[in-house]
Amino acid sequence: MTDDVRRGVIGAGVLGFGFSALIDVVVLHLILRLHHLVSNRYPVSTVPGLRTNVLADGLFSLGAILVMGVGAGLLWRAERRADRPLPVRSLAGAAIIGIGGFDLFDVVVNHALLGVHHATHGSGYYDPHWFVVSVLIVVAGVLVYRGGDRAGGSGA
Repeated sequence: MTDDVRRGVIGAGVLGFGFSALIDVVVLHLILRLHHLVSNRYPVSTVPGLRTNVLADGLFSLGAILVMGVGAGLLWRAERRADRPLPVRSLAGAAIIGIGGFDLFDVVVNHALLGVHHATHGSGYYDPHWFVVSVLIVVAGVLVYRGGDRAGGSGA
């Protein structure tokens, strides 16, 4: 693997990580309202608690956008420096690994270690399910990534 491909893969992984974080906050926190970022610490049943949670969700969204920007910048820079197109399958696999990586981070750190929220308000019942799905996403990313390697680096 060349340095340009390695940089591109890292950029794609970081982009996937940030993308998953943004989708998590927009879909699960704001649209479906299954939980908020700190809903186990500040109850959403009170106006001050809901305000705190929405503020935390908003700041988290900004962080996710920043991570996506860093990943996109790394990927763009690697592509610009490469003397041939970067392998699409390897980049897609890395992005999928990044998506699952965020989900694993979320369930292990936010749900289990810090306990700031769970998959649904107040209940950790679905956390093991979230963990399994996250692992499956990472495995899918590894399979796609390895498919790119077997394709001779062409990405086709």
